[in-house]
Amino acid sequence: MARSRGLSVLAVVVVALIFGLIGGGIGTYVVMNSMPSAIPPSPQPPPPQPQPVKVISEDEAVIEAAQKVSRGVVKIISTHLIEPPGFFFRLPPREQKGVGSGFVFEYGGKKLILTNTHVIGGAERLVVKTVDGDQFEAKKLGADPANDIAVIEPVDAPRALTALPLGNSAQVRVGQKVIAVGNPFDFENTVTAGIVSAKGPREIRDKRREVIQTDAAINTGNSGGPLVDLGGNVIGINFAIFSPTKTSLGIGFAIPINQAKEMMYFLVNRGPWVGLLNVQKNSQGLAHYLQLGTNRGLVVIAVAEASPAARAGIEPGDVILEVDSQVVTDTDELQKQIRSHKIGDIIKLTVQKGSELRQVQMKAGTIPEGYY
Repeated sequence: MARSRGLSVLAVVVVALIFGLIGGGIGTYVVMNSMPSAIPPSPQPPPPQPQPVKVISEDEAVIEAAQKVSRGVVKIISTHLIEPPGFFFRLPPREQKGVGSGFVFEYGGKKLILTNTHVIGGAERLVVKTVDGDQFEAKKLGADPANDIAVIEPVDAPRALTALPLGNSAQVRVGQKVIAVGNPFDFENTVTAGIVSAKGPREIRDKRREVIQTDAAINTGNSGGPLVDLGGNVIGINFAIFSPTKTSLGIGFAIPINQAKEMMYFLVNRGPWVGLLNVQKNSQGLAHYLQLGTNRGLVVIAVAEASPAARAGIEPGDVILEVDSQVVTDTDELQKQIRSHKIGDIIKLTVQKGSELRQVQMKAGTIPEGYY
C-alpha cells in the first residue's frame, strides 16, 4: 500500500513536469512572437550574374573602325589660278580644282586638319567638306614640303568637328589589319581595307624615308587621308603609291603618324624657320666644282630674301658644318637641329666659305605667307 502511494506521487510529479515544460515553451513562443524585431534581417545581394563576352568577327571590327573614323575624315577641294598662254594678248586666269583628303585632329585645344603638302600646294582657296555635307573654307597654317605634311585651319565651321585619336606608329606590326579612308577619284567617304605589308625605309620619289607600306587600295584623292588601325586610331597619313598605271596595285605608302607628332609645333606655328630654301649634302665632286674649300657639311644653294638666314649673312655657296656645335652631315640632321628650337630662339651655325671659318647667329622666325 505504501509502494502504491509512492508510485502515485511520482506519477503526479512527472506529469507536472511535462505540463510545465509544455506551458513554458508555449509562453516563450507567444512572448517572442509578440515582441518587435530589434534588427530587421538584412537583404541578401543577388548572386553575381555572368557578364556577356562580345566576340566580333574581323569584318565587324573593320565596320566598327570605319564608323568611328568616318566623321573625322574630310574632303579638301583646292583651287589654283592658272595663267593660260596668250600669244597676242593677255588672257584671264582660269581656275583649276584638285581633290584630296584630310582628317581632323586636336592640338592645343583647337580642331585642325592634317593633310599632305601636295594636296594644298599653292592653292588660292581651300574648301573642306565633311561626311555630314557641311562645307566651309580653311586657311593654311604650316607645311613641310620635304616630308609632305601640312596643317590647315577651319574657318567658321558650321558645327563641331570630330577629332580622330592619333595612335602610335612605333607599335604598328607587319601583318596587322588596317583601313584607309578618303576620297579616291572624288568618290567621297570611301573605305578600303588591307594589312601592313612592311614598315621602314623606302625609296619614295627619289628620297629615302620611313614609311608604312600597305596593300589597302590607295588612289588619287586618297592623299592626306588617314590610315587607321581597328581601334580607330590614326597610324599614318596616306601619301603615295607605286604604280605604273597610277592606280592601286596593292603597294601604297603612309607617313608614320609619329613623324607628324614630332613636327606639330612647326606645322601649327609655321616655324621655327630660318629661310634655308635649298641645302644639299657636300661631296668631293661638288666641293671641287664650286671650289668650296671643304668637302664636309651641307652646301647652301638658295636662301629666302629677308629671312633670318639672309639677315645673318648666309649666302649661296656657304657650307654649314655645325648647328649649335653639333656636326651636321645631311639635310635631315639640319632640319632636326633647327626644329628642336622654338620661334624666337637663337640658332648658332658654324659656316665655311673658301678658307674662312665663321660663327653665325640667327633668330628663328616664322614662314612668311606665300612660301608654302
